[in-house]
Amino acid sequence: MPEPNPEDVLLLASDAARLVLASGAETYRAEETAQAFCSALGGVEAECYATPTGVLLSFFGPDGRSRSIVRRIKGRSMNLERIAGIHALTRDLYAGRAEFHQAAAGLDALERLSGYPAAVTLAGAAAAAGFFTLLYGGAWNDALVAAPVGALLSRLTRILSRHGISDFFTNITGGALAALACLAAGLAGWASGPDTAIIGSIMLLVPGVAITSAIRDTIAGDLVAGVARGADAFISAAGISIGAGAAFGLWRLAGLGAL
Repeated sequence: MPEPNPEDVLLLASDAARLVLASGAETYRAEETAQAFCSALGGVEAECYATPTGVLLSFFGPDGRSRSIVRRIKGRSMNLERIAGIHALTRDLYAGRAEFHQAAAGLDALERLSGYPAAVTLAGAAAAAGFFTLLYGGAWNDALVAAPVGALLSRLTRILSRHGISDFFTNITGGALAALACLAAGLAGWASGPDTAIIGSIMLLVPGVAITSAIRDTIAGDLVAGVARGADAFISAAGISIGAGAAFGLWRLAGLGAL
């Protein structure tokens, strides 16, 4: 097999790092993935610097010339299947079980990988919201109220994300919707503890992965990425609080009482 073009290797490695970041992984994983792709495909002294919003990659080709590229990360979502697939592809490259063209085809297939069907996503969101409600001391009727609210939040966040709405405004909308829906259920007598139903529902919006990634990036020494992810998590949490707080305020202004 002829050696792949260094420019093609550069594009492939940067795409792999971009996909790892866009799928919710830590920045050090993206850097290791890009360096591994370059090394396995003939690159020398590969260096990668990644942040949650971009990747900078450079290496020396067989001809001794340096190549570099910058890739922007415009959207992020959680896709563990894609991350696992890219890691498996990296291992195959290192072990010699895959060549450049096979790696390119595999990466393209992973990028086009679709998520779970809508029915599965809605069922998972409903179950998570319901069981979070029980975890925080709610009754079964509270969990049964939180379950459809969680499913509705899952659908809402997906629609808003598809239309390019930022996570901050998505969390404001989701927090307000969850609070109003659960308060209305309490007023109708369907929920004995609308407070626990609200908590169970908005747990779907809490940026737990962002907080964990921020801590792991900081521990790994990626201070810029850790601070950036921490700020992202703080802003997301602030959005949830603003939305839920606004809903409580409107509820009281309407004279419908408090919890």
